Amino acid sequence: MACQKYPSNDCMGTRPVNLCIFEGKKQYWTKGPYSWKTYAEVHKDVVAAARGLLLLPGIKEMRDAKEAFRQVQECVVAILADTSADWQISSLAAMQVGLTITTVYTTLGQEAMLHELNETQAKVLFVDWAQYDVLKESVMSKCPALRHIVVIGSARIPLKTVGGETKAFPTPQEASALAAIGAASTTTLEGLIISGSADATDLGPYRPSEQDVAIIMYTSGSTGLPKGVVLSHLNFVSVMASTIVTGAITAMATDKYIAYLPLAHIFELVVETTCLCQGSAIGYGHVGTLTCGSPCMHPKDPEGSDLLTLRPTLMAAVPAILDSIKTGLNMKLSKVPGLKGELARGAVNKAQGLPSGAGGLASCLLDCLQAKLLHMVRSQLGLEGLRFILSGGAPLSPETQEFVSAVIAPVAQGYGATETAGSVSVQEVVSCGGRPADQSFGNVGAILPVCEIKLLSVPDLGYNVTDSPPRGEILISGNNVSQTGYYKMPGKSAEDFVRHSDGKIWFHTGDIGVVMETGVLKIIDRKRDLIKLTGGEYVSLGKVEAALKQVPGIGAVVVFALADKDHCVAVVSQPDKGWEFVGGRPDETALLKSLSEKLTEMGLAEFEIPGKVKVDDTIWTPETGLVTASMKVQRNPLREHYNKPAGPLDQMAYRFPDL
Repeated sequence: MACQKYPSNDCMGTRPVNLCIFEGKKQYWTKGPYSWKTYAEVHKDVVAAARGLLLLPGIKEMRDAKEAFRQVQECVVAILADTSADWQISSLAAMQVGLTITTVYTTLGQEAMLHELNETQAKVLFVDWAQYDVLKESVMSKCPALRHIVVIGSARIPLKTVGGETKAFPTPQEASALAAIGAASTTTLEGLIISGSADATDLGPYRPSEQDVAIIMYTSGSTGLPKGVVLSHLNFVSVMASTIVTGAITAMATDKYIAYLPLAHIFELVVETTCLCQGSAIGYGHVGTLTCGSPCMHPKDPEGSDLLTLRPTLMAAVPAILDSIKTGLNMKLSKVPGLKGELARGAVNKAQGLPSGAGGLASCLLDCLQAKLLHMVRSQLGLEGLRFILSGGAPLSPETQEFVSAVIAPVAQGYGATETAGSVSVQEVVSCGGRPADQSFGNVGAILPVCEIKLLSVPDLGYNVTDSPPRGEILISGNNVSQTGYYKMPGKSAEDFVRHSDGKIWFHTGDIGVVMETGVLKIIDRKRDLIKLTGGEYVSLGKVEAALKQVPGIGAVVVFALADKDHCVAVVSQPDKGWEFVGGRPDETALLKSLSEKLTEMGLAEFEIPGKVKVDDTIWTPETGLVTASMKVQRNPLREHYNKPAGPLDQMAYRFPDL
């Protein structure tokens, strides 16, 4: 165990919010330095919290019932909180005594949140202070199975108001009063640890077996209500062991990992826990204060971002974040005037193996200046010590991977799903075990030893295992694959988790892949994203969206297609200020012409190029339900959002029939 091997190492670090300033509708935070707990201290808290959980009325009895009757639903612990050290401590405490956890996104709407809590019949809810409005309005009065509330996180943040009303987070007394709306008892994580510290219960008999259910993790899938994937301790531990043994995630005891992605997503949970297994320090940040340009960073406090404070050596990111880094850096560089700008742009080009464009200077001097400029860019972001970035949660474009790898740090792309405990393959961009680093782009690396894959021909779409190289739907089997499937969804489980003639359960991913000559896997399509147009051609919505995102100025975009049309259409969100405007609105005719030219240059066929495009000011966030927590487009909600009379789809004569 890491706590025995690295007891004095920094384990989890948090930054207190010392000041919160409201200016109109904007909110800015001023945060203090990182405060650290060692591995020994975190282990002590986890054990105490685990004992505290068993002391809650009825929980020990439910845990015993699970052991006797395998009744998973009788002892589920839910976590509704933003990513934090307390989130991890709560999760580890529950798992320590064999309680099943379920993860709830803080960005979920009321319907999905209630669906998860009531479907699992959660008895204990860990919740952070910031979620109490949600509790008051929806959870407490509509979750009859809930018996205990455990509040985590800081109880009060000093606030300062500018031009408006002063606001404050609830005190413990106020929070208890809110919780009393329901029938649940209320305590805090600190209270749980205090009560557990005074208890001497032997936790040995309560430790889980490898087949016990560790997590019911709800997918952030792009259609319908979230599906709960049942993952065992074997699933979870096998994935971590596989990435450690192969060196796919080469975390070290000297590393500092910046944690800010949602722990309710399998990607962040696996990466964080793998880092903990190897003695790394985890510094918890927040998307609102991650960089100097993050929305909660005050303009007068440019040096106080989480990245600049921690200066991490490891980082994970979803493609949307890496796309924004690429776009932001390119825009800034394009505005730097004179020789300095020429050198800066040349440094970026040179790092990517392109002509530097600054041939007037001696080569050695140019190399030195450009190297210093790149180091300055990394240092200003707090990323000069970054060893590599792990990308997951959605497909990453080769162009973005190459750019960020050259300018910031090597980017390793991984592939997995909640149904496979988060991991199937990952690139090894750092040399390990005598193997050279993988410097290729556009693939998801070699298959991890925890699993095996096979391809299934999809002849209707033109993908066959007899192709050279072989192509088809990716099927996964192994210790990382859920053996139960989806929680309380036998029909859907039987559809996606199929026992083949070899006796193994194979998960049908719906992804189309190709195995390259080097043995790495490349994702080339998605079955559900393929729509047959009237001309008989199949258009891949994901492929067109990925191409559009490479066009300068295009941020968020969704593509729609109907089987009775001969073309697809696109809706673009958050218009770029650099576009041509007519009457205060982006010139959509000029935009469509520009997009058509650029997509043709990229090699897209005529039927793949959107016939019409509309621009919308709506900002897509997980809170709006239009994108997932990993920023993947929610195609059905977006279709409903834009399919209204006189809406963007209607304006393009592309209305979908009412469902």
